[in-house]
Amino acid sequence: MNDNPINFTLRQLHSVFASPLAWGIMVAVGAIAGITGPFSTFDQLAPAPRIAYWMAIVIASYGAGTVGATLAQSLILPKGGPLLARIAVPGIGSSIPVTAAVVLISWLFFPDLSDTGLSLFELYVYCLLISLALMAVVEGVFEPQLERRRAQSAQETAKAPKILERLPKDIRGTLSHMSMADHYVEVHTDKGKSLVLMRLSDAIAEAEEVRGMQVHRSHWVAAEAVSAIKRVDGRVVVMLRSGHALPVSRSYLAAVRANFPNA
Repeated sequence: MNDNPINFTLRQLHSVFASPLAWGIMVAVGAIAGITGPFSTFDQLAPAPRIAYWMAIVIASYGAGTVGATLAQSLILPKGGPLLARIAVPGIGSSIPVTAAVVLISWLFFPDLSDTGLSLFELYVYCLLISLALMAVVEGVFEPQLERRRAQSAQETAKAPKILERLPKDIRGTLSHMSMADHYVEVHTDKGKSLVLMRLSDAIAEAEEVRGMQVHRSHWVAAEAVSAIKRVDGRVVVMLRSGHALPVSRSYLAAVRANFPNA
């Protein structure tokens, strides 16, 4: 895919106008402005034209601002930059086309633009301040939250063992241990347990993302689930934080003690 600034900007513009949430916000803001009539429009326009005017202003400004901000960001800060730059560059970039859009729409409703009570310079200053304020909110509040969510989601996806995909959704959680039960494997998580028809060796292979080990020919345990290694009735068992106790085969005993020296 050609990822030049123009194509990237067009994709951003399409994503905005294909989003029901974006349309909901634009219609809501346009309706509120149309009803309240800021900047003397309440006195100068009847209710229907006033709502139409502000709807057009909001929708055109949203589109023009997206184009200006995205182009400026792509051309000047393609690899990002300091927070102030990420606010200033798209803010200034969006303010110019937004001002042009507001002037054009205002001219359609007010042939004599002096009726708006604002000079072109004053209008640009308003558009610039609003654009900078929006960019400050986006870059200073929304983007850090989105980045944290993306990182958390990526981390959870990377750590999720394949074996969990075989479990009911309400059971999928942190893997604790797995035990053979006839021809099934009983998979335990912090949210419950479920039987899966497969061999233990195959289940262990699907849990390779989780640090753990086989402690018995019928049992596998996650390292984070182990609380202690004890001798009970002459047999060595692995005690789990969940309260379960799993027997340790003699052939696995040395490896268990080596892997869980603090248990």
